[in-house]
This record gives sequence, structure tokens and C-alpha cells, in this order.
Amino acid sequence: MKKLKLICICMFCFFPFLCLKAQDVDFSLTREGNKVIYKVSNRMKQFVVLYETFVDIGTGSHLLVRYKNAEGEINAEILSVQDKHFIRVDPGESYVRSIDISRYVQNGIVAISAVANVSFDDERGKLKIVRMEKEIP
Repeated sequence: MKKLKLICICMFCFFPFLCLKAQDVDFSLTREGNKVIYKVSNRMKQFVVLYETFVDIGTGSHLLVRYKNAEGEINAEILSVQDKHFIRVDPGESYVRSIDISRYVQNGIVAISAVANVSFDDERGKLKIVRMEKEIP
């Protein structure tokens, strides 16, 4: 029980630090007609690396479109947001990708969600990974 309390206290203390660190990387997802604009902006003093989903959906950046097919059933498809496995985003720069979703619009889009997984070195030189999620109905 003492270990559980210690773990909870540590999570409570360090989670705000990770959230504050993630605020230096802005992630936005907007829809403009039949396009989704996926944007990651780096406001940190060092570069960040954006990871592509290539092995596991839980470890990379991607776009998920939930849509109705011709029979009215809800399907989902994972779309790539990068053309390389790793994208370096330098300080003050942004990675922007426009993704065509026109093939999913005809029967109706239920929801669009996206994930941006970025990594960077913290002040002590340790690798930090931050997962950011957005959804647009």
C-alpha cells in the first residue's frame, strides 16, 4: 500500500512537469473542406523528433478517420501523416501536412482524431516522449 501511495505522489508531482514541457510543442488539427491540416509547431529551444506509426498504433503519429460505408456501418482507417519514419522539427519551425479525406466524405465522417508523438532531450539530457491527441467531430 505504501508503494502505491508513493507512486501516486510521484505521478502527481511529475505529471504537471511533463504537461508544461509539452506546451512548448503545439499540436493542432483542423478541417478545411475535404482536407485535414495536421500541424506540429516547435517552440522549444531545441529540436524535437516526430515519430511515424509504422509498427504499433500506440507508438507513433497518425490520423484516424471514422466514417460510414455505403451500408451505413462505421469503419475506421489509419492514415499516415509523414513521408518518413522520423521528422526533425527545428526550434521555431512547424511540420504541416495536408491530408485528403474526400473518399470518406460521401457517406459521412463520424469523427477524425490524430496523435502526435514527439521526443526531445530534457534539461538533464534524458529522452522524453510526449503523446498529444486531438479530435474533431
